[in-house]
Amino acid sequence: MSKLNHRIGLYNLFAEFFKEPTAELLNELPDIVGFLQDSFAILHYDIPYERYAHWKLNFADFSELKQSYTESFQYPNTNRIVPVESIYRQWTYDKGAEVAFAKEKGYLMSDAALHMQALYTEFGIEIPDEYVIMPDHICLELEFAALLLEHNAEDSYAVFISEHLTWLKEMSEDAQKKRIPKFYQEVIAVLSQFVDCELKQLEKPQQY
Repeated sequence: MSKLNHRIGLYNLFAEFFKEPTAELLNELPDIVGFLQDSFAILHYDIPYERYAHWKLNFADFSELKQSYTESFQYPNTNRIVPVESIYRQWTYDKGAEVAFAKEKGYLMSDAALHMQALYTEFGIEIPDEYVIMPDHICLELEFAALLLEHNAEDSYAVFISEHLTWLKEMSEDAQKKRIPKFYQEVIAVLSQFVDCELKQLEKPQQY
């Protein structure tokens, strides 16, 4: 498998972690851990194995994984996180916006979401019904990054992740602060590290 295919695979894999979990995902955790280890080694990304090696041992059964997902992303509302770019961005940079929260964070359908809508339209992608009010949900953005790589659109990919995936560290800090279940804290942290490595590689395109 080429370096490019490993990168595509990583984006698609992490996207799956932010969707409703399945028993298949649980069963595949040992293979997922192996894929992460191989991919980071091939890409020369310094993400220690110890940060995800134990994922395959985290859950006794599917109900535990499902509960962790629920507590991380659904409820209780006070402790969950919302893995959507708009939540971590200023709502709009339009100086003419008259809404009171225009410069605040924490609201859906920000400028980032509108830009994602425009990108999907450009590429002829239909947003799934469950994401209509959050087109900048992390799972969609990760899949879009993978799509750009699949089409060898490295320049567009570089612009995209620089514009849309630089908030992951803040989400990771939020996950720790709110003490969501440890497994999803670690998934978000490793994802953040992976994207950070990708961003750093933009200065060295000859390595791909």
